[in-house]
Amino acid sequence: MAQWYYANDGAEAGPIEKDEFVALVRDGTVGPDTLVWTNTLENWEPAHRHIEGVTPPRPAVPVHPALAGTHAGQAAMGARDYRRQSGLSDAFKQFFNRYTQFSGRSNRGEFWFWQLDNILVSLALGVLDAIIFGTSSAGILGGLWALATIIPSFALSARRLHDIDKSGWWILLSLIPIIGWIILLVWYCRQPDTHPNRFG
Repeated sequence: MAQWYYANDGAEAGPIEKDEFVALVRDGTVGPDTLVWTNTLENWEPAHRHIEGVTPPRPAVPVHPALAGTHAGQAAMGARDYRRQSGLSDAFKQFFNRYTQFSGRSNRGEFWFWQLDNILVSLALGVLDAIIFGTSSAGILGGLWALATIIPSFALSARRLHDIDKSGWWILLSLIPIIGWIILLVWYCRQPDTHPNRFG
């Protein structure tokens, strides 16, 4: 029989037989969002998809931007699947929904699609600056945009590092010209951990 593993709070347990999950579900060790894995699965997946008796969780309530930095907002965001797909609009929303959230993880899509979003918005604001204030202006709109995005940019970078099981404090490598930037660039491009780690 296939051997199964489960993970709670980033700690893996197993192997166990699949029918042993019944007792774990009964005593609350395994819930709908507990990640499980066996050798027939490509990645860890929520228990409710594979284990009988585990009911699917209720749909997540969207987190209002005003709550993004609060404990309630972080708890709600922490329940999301860190492996989900991201796109341009999704990355933009997540960037502002998780404005000051330095905890948790952000996948490569969320990180790199935001970089593209940021370039597109900066270009548009540069054109508006030239139209409204003239080409000799200091880029007022672009400057305001940079100020508005500096904190969430650090937060996103920290979460991307968490996704490869590295502390967000490694962002300080950016203070080292060239070498530090190259190391961070390589890390930002790395595939994420396919299992829970100490950050989620």
